[in-house]
Amino acid sequence: MAGFARLALGVAAASLLCAPSAAADPPVGLDELNDYPLAVGNYRSPDIRDFYWVFFKTPDGRACGIAPNGGEVGCDSVPIDAPAGTNQTVASGWAAAGYRQSDRPTFTRDVDVLPAGHRLENWGSSCAVGNHGAVTCQVAGGHGFVLASPYAVLW
Repeated sequence: MAGFARLALGVAAASLLCAPSAAADPPVGLDELNDYPLAVGNYRSPDIRDFYWVFFKTPDGRACGIAPNGGEVGCDSVPIDAPAGTNQTVASGWAAAGYRQSDRPTFTRDVDVLPAGHRLENWGSSCAVGNHGAVTCQVAGGHGFVLASPYAVLW
């Protein structure tokens, strides 16, 4: 049994070495987004199921949303290098950002565009659109993402 235990331990250690790496650290300069002014506009949905959510569109057409209380932030969009079959980028207070597949849009609502250089907040979570069009979202728990058409940074 001791030989089997050593073999199992070796396999477990090898699998950890081959596992995907942990999410990246938040990008440098993330705090600068707090200096962006809060946007003014129609960012709420009249649907009762969207109670306390904030939604927005980006200038280049992505649809995103921010749940209250450290819930999900996400966009019904992924960069071109995302895994095949995924169509959403999401983060939450309990999980690092990542991609997922959804059969229906989760964050798409008929709301205003969040202009470049502005931000929205919802009970500790926030999103901003940078001057180059990338959307940056961070959840109250510290996880988040930067999403642009050609790339994303997840943490």
